[in-house]
Amino acid sequence: MPQKKNDIINNQAIRKDTTTSAWFEKMIDHIRTDYLLYSSGVATAETKKFYDQLISGNTAAVFRNSRETSSRFFITSILREYVSELGSTNNKPLKLAMALTDSKLLVWAEIKDDDEAMENALLLTEAKINARYFDKGFYLSSTIVEESDNLSTPPQYINLLH
Repeated sequence: MPQKKNDIINNQAIRKDTTTSAWFEKMIDHIRTDYLLYSSGVATAETKKFYDQLISGNTAAVFRNSRETSSRFFITSILREYVSELGSTNNKPLKLAMALTDSKLLVWAEIKDDDEAMENALLLTEAKINARYFDKGFYLSSTIVEESDNLSTPPQYINLLH
């Protein structure tokens, strides 16, 4: 192999090794800090619970907590993006409410009768969100009703716009 190509490969390996080493050093520093806080009795309840579960070998609890944390992260991201995306349209539904589960965001929207533009905006917003998050195990599902349907928002939904 020519020397120049060898130098390039070696430099890439060194850079990767440096980045990897820096990441591990930072991670170890965080663990040492957590250990200091934990052993001093001043760690947050959440940090103490996390390490207690690891120490006791309660793998199911560790994974359940990880799932809950990732659900909060993704559902919050979906909610923000949904509201932002819908806000970029010229229309607003008459009512907008949402309900959450572990992996999906349920939307209840009431629109004016025959308001196809608003219905299309809601469906397009749902499609965009689902395209971004479906592969991460999260999605959005919309129920769109018209004003003349005279339906109340189901009790499990939280009103965002009414």
